[in-house]
Amino acid sequence: MVTQTASNLQPLLPPTSKGVMRSYQVVLKCADQSQREEINNRIRALEERQHQILTPQVIKQAVELYSTNPKEGFFTRQLCKKVRKSPNIAESAFHWLYMAIKGKVEKERKAQGILNFLLKNPQQLIEWIVFGRSPYTERSLEKYWKLKRRYIINLLTSTRAQTDSYWRKKYRPIVISEFLQLNSTLPTRIQTEVLQAIDDTLFYQKHELSLLPHLTKNQQAFMKKLQLLKKEQNIVVPFLTSWINSPQSSRWKSLKALAEQLAIIIGKPNRKLFSAVRQIVIFTLFDHYMQSVPQLVKGLPVENVVPIPFKRKKKGRLPIKLLMKKNYVITRQGNAQELTDQIRKQGWTELGFPKKGKQRLAAQVHFSSKLLEYLNNGANIKVFQVSSGHAPSYKPRVDVVLEGAHGCFHSSTLLHRYLSQIPGKKISTLGVDINRLGQYMLVFNSAVPLPPDLLDLANHYDHLSKKVLDELNRGFLRKRKEYDVHGSCKLKGELKRVYTRRSRILREITRLLPHFLAAVLVKKKCKVLRIERLTADATGTKGALAKAIYTMPDSLFIYKKAVWLASLELGYKVHLESVNPFHTSSNHHNCGGSLVRHKGQYDVAPCTKCGQQVNTHFNAAQNIASLKGTLLPLDPFPSSHV
Repeated sequence: MVTQTASNLQPLLPPTSKGVMRSYQVVLKCADQSQREEINNRIRALEERQHQILTPQVIKQAVELYSTNPKEGFFTRQLCKKVRKSPNIAESAFHWLYMAIKGKVEKERKAQGILNFLLKNPQQLIEWIVFGRSPYTERSLEKYWKLKRRYIINLLTSTRAQTDSYWRKKYRPIVISEFLQLNSTLPTRIQTEVLQAIDDTLFYQKHELSLLPHLTKNQQAFMKKLQLLKKEQNIVVPFLTSWINSPQSSRWKSLKALAEQLAIIIGKPNRKLFSAVRQIVIFTLFDHYMQSVPQLVKGLPVENVVPIPFKRKKKGRLPIKLLMKKNYVITRQGNAQELTDQIRKQGWTELGFPKKGKQRLAAQVHFSSKLLEYLNNGANIKVFQVSSGHAPSYKPRVDVVLEGAHGCFHSSTLLHRYLSQIPGKKISTLGVDINRLGQYMLVFNSAVPLPPDLLDLANHYDHLSKKVLDELNRGFLRKRKEYDVHGSCKLKGELKRVYTRRSRILREITRLLPHFLAAVLVKKKCKVLRIERLTADATGTKGALAKAIYTMPDSLFIYKKAVWLASLELGYKVHLESVNPFHTSSNHHNCGGSLVRHKGQYDVAPCTKCGQQVNTHFNAAQNIASLKGTLLPLDPFPSSHV
């Protein structure tokens, strides 16, 4: 039950918060299996018609029309007139085209921001030219745009690939002579130039750090790496020269492998030399690339760098958008307001699927109790979206978009379910340590057991990862060696289904964690939640650490939603603070000693000072709670996006 009304919740919401939209899947119930397959075929035919409408000529005209007036209503009406399409299935197709063009314009703006940033930072510009990536650029834009780093990485690499395509067409002689193509052969360099680059890098870094009043541990460690490479220059220079003069399939991955190889040869296998070696490569190529690259980047039109919508074929088909004001392609009982009132009373409605010369088929759309609660709280139906299903079930999918105030989408059912499982000792500041999926995926500085449903999901995920997928992969390889086409196809489909099941488990865990975390905050009467923001990037790496990072449900969304839910329940704002993650897991909270974790010792490790066997996760949560935190900005939650 909702403990407070929407009006009572309003003071606890951000002052800029407005109405939001949320998309949910609803159940489509058919009379029998044969009818469901026929309905699915009719939806598939509509999707194919929608796909045929989006021709390159129509897309080109739509891009021009969007620049004159970006309002969706005007855009859709004018485009129907311009391309002479009746406002039937075309309006659904043009809705998705409108959204795609809107995304292209936004991507163009971000691509232009990236180019402006790179022109002001020459080292990062050369990193982008050589590798297609730049860690400093990624971190800076992540903070500036407040986006996930994975998005920035994808934007950088895709922009670089599209830039290659444009440069090869426009400046083919220059590109070939200057070796500007990503991951192709770099300009030839001799050992003397690489040796000079090591000296230049060391001199530049010393000068930059001398201007700072205090050096961080990372800056000191970076200087030591450069000094080590300078000391071992007789080994480093030949390897780097060979790497620059040899073609590579991926400069980023091959440089990582080279840095690891150099560390082993030098006799320091545990040293991470990738960043230092990368900067030496930048200084080696600096003079050559800075002669022509800035001028080429300045003249780069971003509209040619960002591809037009639907240039590449998307997997699957676009769903059919059912506009509430009209009655075509798929029929329904009334407009949006009438449907909302009807579903509030009876909990379901009916959709009709007509076909010329065939009998009209109908199916019921049933809403879950959660969606009915949202509708009764004041939310309204905005639109339905229908898409076809695949074999073997042929089950159509129906999504409904609800629109309403923030308070309409607040439900405390899960929170109250978890409250009875949590000890009631009060604590003002709660520190939380998030780890890989399992028994210790969420640990607090106060002992709180993990709920059975979260443990079951984590165990199921582990079972699929370690047993089911391994067996299926071995069977798939065996069938391929035996040239068993039927068996290979069957196992490949099963592998795809297991991977989908595993991703859904992770999504469900991410959905439940905020409610459990909010229940802990409510039961403990907390006023402050302290977290650590980890920035580890496991892209392109393997091993236990990479797997742990990928299975950590570590997202700022989890914390923000938990704080929002707890604030609504407690009646006052719970503050969310971030602490420095440096050594939170390796320093013993009680005595100040160091925890030495060897291979396999991830959960319990001995302290070098007192000799006590310490739970590393509980110890990290205690350290996080005791550190001074930085108050995170109160971004609007829930998000105003669909």
